[in-house]
Amino acid sequence: MKGNQTLIDKEVINIRDGARLGRVEDVIVDCGCGMIHQIIAVAMKGIFSVFCKRDKRFINWCSVVKIGDDIILVDMDGFELKKGK
Repeated sequence: MKGNQTLIDKEVINIRDGARLGRVEDVIVDCGCGMIHQIIAVAMKGIFSVFCKRDKRFINWCSVVKIGDDIILVDMDGFELKKGK
């Protein structure tokens, strides 16, 4: 990544089916070595923010394929997506 970019708020897209998995809300980092283990993507489901359901997905760092300026591409199958909820 160039300069001062952050992962937070980037949209996560699954390259297997083109599904939008949500926006990065947080990352899980190993404090001992400083490596990222997972990113947490949150998708809002609903019409109004008050009544929205927040769908969290925990995505292993090894599933990340490419990080762009606005999106993060991941390669995950259906089993990994269900397991991450």
